[in-house]
Amino acid sequence: MSDMVWISMAPGHVSNMRPFKSSFGFCEMATVENLDRNRDGEPLPAGSFPAEICGISSARESNYHLPDLCRLAGYWVIRATTSDVLQQFDLGDGGFYPVNVLKKDQQTPVGGEWACLNFGNKKAAFLVEQSENAREDYIRNGEKGWFPGWSLKDDQFSVSPVALEGPDIWVDPDVGDAFFVSDRLRRALKKAKADKGFFFKRCRVI
Repeated sequence: MSDMVWISMAPGHVSNMRPFKSSFGFCEMATVENLDRNRDGEPLPAGSFPAEICGISSARESNYHLPDLCRLAGYWVIRATTSDVLQQFDLGDGGFYPVNVLKKDQQTPVGGEWACLNFGNKKAAFLVEQSENAREDYIRNGEKGWFPGWSLKDDQFSVSPVALEGPDIWVDPDVGDAFFVSDRLRRALKKAKADKGFFFKRCRVI
């Protein structure tokens, strides 16, 4: 078993966001709640995710050059090449659900097959006392946690051996704007060239 895990800086990286809208109304309370629940690593059923996501009316053609992982209309969306890798690993209570990604004409597909990603797992493994480059801020209403600095480097974040147990992808309730994956999953994504947009940094397990 590898003694490394990886943090993905994707949720805090603005380059992953694109001007899209979903078949759900963004302001609907249930939609907002599901986005928050996914951020917090809660397992969600297929009905919590839209069947269709399309470019907004002002979207430019350049907006359709999407990475393997991107945030569209608030949802985390992955390419088929990425989901093909993920399904070979332990996703625990998480998973992914097919979604049609279309241009603003709501008819023309964008870049093949896609799926909405549900992280679906939590592990409380972050060790702030043994970590560097972490800033404290509110993760959710009334609850503070730690966010990776923009200049986070390999081995600056530390986690306990709890991170080596169970699913290969998870959210840490004490870490905002990030999620984590096992070393074996990260290596598989990199080998398949399906890791664009993840912005991985290595964590120490101590």
